[in-house]
Amino acid sequence: MRKSGLSLTLLGMLLTGQLVLAAGALDVRLAPAIPRQGKCFAVAIVSAEGVTAAQAAFLGREFPLFKDGADYKTVIGIAPEQKPGKYPLSVIITRADNSKEDISKTITIGATKFPVVSFWLKPAKKKLLTSGNLIAEEWARVEKVLVVEDPNQGWSGNFLLPAAGPVSMVFGSKEYVNRQPRGQHRGLDLAVNGGTKIKAANNGKVVFVEKLSAFGGTVVIDHGQGIHTLYFHLSKFLAEVGQVVTKGEVIALSGNTGISSGPHLHWGMSAHNLRVDPVQWTKTEF
Repeated sequence: MRKSGLSLTLLGMLLTGQLVLAAGALDVRLAPAIPRQGKCFAVAIVSAEGVTAAQAAFLGREFPLFKDGADYKTVIGIAPEQKPGKYPLSVIITRADNSKEDISKTITIGATKFPVVSFWLKPAKKKLLTSGNLIAEEWARVEKVLVVEDPNQGWSGNFLLPAAGPVSMVFGSKEYVNRQPRGQHRGLDLAVNGGTKIKAANNGKVVFVEKLSAFGGTVVIDHGQGIHTLYFHLSKFLAEVGQVVTKGEVIALSGNTGISSGPHLHWGMSAHNLRVDPVQWTKTEF
């Protein structure tokens, strides 16, 4: 389930304003040229002859580049709270003779305008929200699968919305719950009725299926190369851990489980264990 034609895709982005870093016979290409808060950007070494390994360093984190034919590539996310401005990116290349080359560039992060959203939770749901370390404990269980990075790319083309329905909250929204600030929303909420069929956003492997108190019925799909999608507040599971699913395959039914103010689907996207805007992936082919 590997994606082909990465070089052609990145070349198209180059012609529309993509940034290119040249290092001898190697090109390190970035798309888009100015990534924004909460979004992702691709890093690719095109026609990486003689390269045996590569990694990128950005904002204090390291990211492996995965071999894709003659290229190496990865996708890096930017947290919604990351301040706009200029930041260094370093791409370290290892050659067959074990020599290393460090290509540096300044990346400009653009601003994203995030809306402010207020909503109310009933007392029982509010109690779950404020009950000690419940959310942190449950998230730690989910996170165990998000840090696993399969080097093979499972996804193909753009991602699909898991269900058809009105958007009730966008990624990065600044939340106020019962008039109290709760940070920024880490997914896309779709206001679908309970029992709505939820589909896999792209090809991948189901790596987590569990009923949680805070997140409700939860499914996580591993799409390879550090990319995962998350589906919360589900009422029924129709897929199991270890199952390989295809884009558009029904994996669950929506619900109102966990900390939820009404029936809906919370759809999340994780890039190297950082939550990013999933809508970008429905419009951009990485």
